[in-house]
Amino acid sequence: MVATPKKRISRKKKLALVLSGGGTKAAAFHIGVAYALRENGFEFQCGLKTDQADPAPHSRMIQTYVGSSGGAFITTVLAAGYSLENISASFLNQVSSEGSQFFPRPLPRLQYSKMFKIRPEIAKEQVTQFAAVRDIMGSLMDGRFPSLLQFKWLKMTGLFSTSGLEQFIREEVIPSNRFSDYKPELFIVSTKLNDSQKVVFGKNTYAPPPHDPRCEYQTHARISDAVAASASLPVVYAPYHIPDEHGRSHYYIDGEIRETLSTHIAVDAGADLVFTSYTHQPYRYVKEVGSLTSLGLPAIVVQGIYILIEQKINSTYESYRSKKSAMNEVYRYCKDAGLGDEQSEKILQILEKELNQSRDLDIIPIHPDPSDTRTIMAEHFTLNPRKLTEIVKAGYKAGMKNLSRYEFED
Repeated sequence: MVATPKKRISRKKKLALVLSGGGTKAAAFHIGVAYALRENGFEFQCGLKTDQADPAPHSRMIQTYVGSSGGAFITTVLAAGYSLENISASFLNQVSSEGSQFFPRPLPRLQYSKMFKIRPEIAKEQVTQFAAVRDIMGSLMDGRFPSLLQFKWLKMTGLFSTSGLEQFIREEVIPSNRFSDYKPELFIVSTKLNDSQKVVFGKNTYAPPPHDPRCEYQTHARISDAVAASASLPVVYAPYHIPDEHGRSHYYIDGEIRETLSTHIAVDAGADLVFTSYTHQPYRYVKEVGSLTSLGLPAIVVQGIYILIEQKINSTYESYRSKKSAMNEVYRYCKDAGLGDEQSEKILQILEKELNQSRDLDIIPIHPDPSDTRTIMAEHFTLNPRKLTEIVKAGYKAGMKNLSRYEFED
């Protein structure tokens, strides 16, 4: 069997890591992917600007982080300076005194009580809900069934609050709560509930991408608030409140509602090599598991969401690949036609502008193998060390497999 030749990746100016949401399951998978990146010679820029001097950015140093929900937490601790050993020891409940040169104390362990904080407003919402249920029951007695399907009886805005996560990050995790204090660029993605608008929190602002002209970059939020907003998955968590710089109220929900894997943020920041990690891999039938109908409504709902997300991700990558292929074909034609370098460069610059993509851009996706049913079916919010260990290993395995397909030029 002839081995598939590796794809050569030319020397890059700026590297980025984009991590998806998906609860602690996604966070553990991202840790494994980060280990695979490190084993392939990549480093993670981290720490405060005031920290001791570190090596200058080089062709294998990741300088930009983009995260949503669970991915937002991992990008935050990486940017803060926690080593991979420190992060994995926290997630896997291992004893470790090892830390990075920038942040020598162990990363505290996230607890369920902090991840799922009961909302004090829930009692008031329940009173209203009970009254609505009484009216619905009366409607059903009269044979007016559509009233039930309008869901007006469901008045809760969410079972839990991410305020416990916010407090944990602010008080126990990060040395500074300001994006601008860190060496690397950290971007956290959320969605503005009442405006259907993607918001990117960070220290720098850029023009909105052509495919989402209402996307907005904001610099006023604290990191802990941004992570809490990004993690506010509807139904499980209530929308998270962050006032704008003028004091006006805005509520935010999960960062991947509008767009999964916002690779454009990394590109906006100047990255020409983007690694993405995500766990949104739909289940594909295997006899040992059987039909999802036997696992009940939660499994069916998750499968439906994953099918939708997979299509969105595939569409994004297909658009990237087709644009890159078109530019490569035009470049080859120019060479075959004997056009000079100056003319060829001008033509390609026009193409880059019209397609809104640099021909030097490379995006490398890392995700569970479709045959990895154990990872695909794993719980999204588990803190069980044994289960998380399996997912970390799955992330490492997927990372090593995908990265082995490339030859990176230093």
